[in-house]
Amino acid sequence: MLERTNAIETVLKGVVPVMEQCGFGQGKDVARENAVVRDFEGEKGVLRLVFSTDRIHLLSGETGVDRTDDAAFNLDSTFLFEPETFDERDLKSLVNEMTEYLSETYAEKKAIVSKKKNIQTVSRTAAKMGAMAYDPVTLANKLCAMYPGLKDELKENIATYDEFLCEDFFVNHMNAEILRDIRENNPQRMKKLFGILGEIYEDGTNEVQSLIAVTILGQIQDDPVLTQNMLPYLTDTMAEPVLAASERLKKSRSSRMRLENPPKYKPKKQKKRKGLMSSLMDAQNQQR
Repeated sequence: MLERTNAIETVLKGVVPVMEQCGFGQGKDVARENAVVRDFEGEKGVLRLVFSTDRIHLLSGETGVDRTDDAAFNLDSTFLFEPETFDERDLKSLVNEMTEYLSETYAEKKAIVSKKKNIQTVSRTAAKMGAMAYDPVTLANKLCAMYPGLKDELKENIATYDEFLCEDFFVNHMNAEILRDIRENNPQRMKKLFGILGEIYEDGTNEVQSLIAVTILGQIQDDPVLTQNMLPYLTDTMAEPVLAASERLKKSRSSRMRLENPPKYKPKKQKKRKGLMSSLMDAQNQQR
């Protein structure tokens, strides 16, 4: 068990050097009654760390964002933070996760993108500790590290629809790259690819598991060569659903047609939303 104030200081001490490297400076504390908040500002925009009851929320805003309006910020990522149950090793792992995410996301980023283009992902710490589950956009974002040429397509997808249409992105863009790597069967590429798929599958939502088993790997359609290439890299949890989906798609023409022609986009009905911080607090209260 760690003392909360000391744990917060340790986290801030660990992330400040990375914030500075990314051009956001050491940051300034923001007065809040129910949470510890620190803003980091630079030419790229504003990053805000919010230490709430059992989470650290990373928010982002463009240069000149209204600091008094929670809804003006984007929720970028969330990390599990429970000093009452953490030991020193857990805290060190959290800091490493946060600094790795900040470096990968903001070190070479020219500016924080607008609200509609912001990509919100689930951190490894949150997924492994059960606080959150990996979702489709996190999978797409991680795979874009292997296929950097598709980063703009991912951003365009989110910007166009104001949400992530995973079927459209994978069927029309990412699947061809994945299939090429499976066909070429380069051990290093295959290990990296299935390392990402396996990790996301094990701690992912039902939606992302279906996306991996059916939409992505189902495209193999029981091809003996591709199946043989893939088998050594499938986790025990993935193997049965992936092979079943592949065989089903091979036999069912209607299933293949549905996969190859994703449903057309239907805008969601707009609802009046609360401020970002209010929504975060409500979500935490519901989990208790």
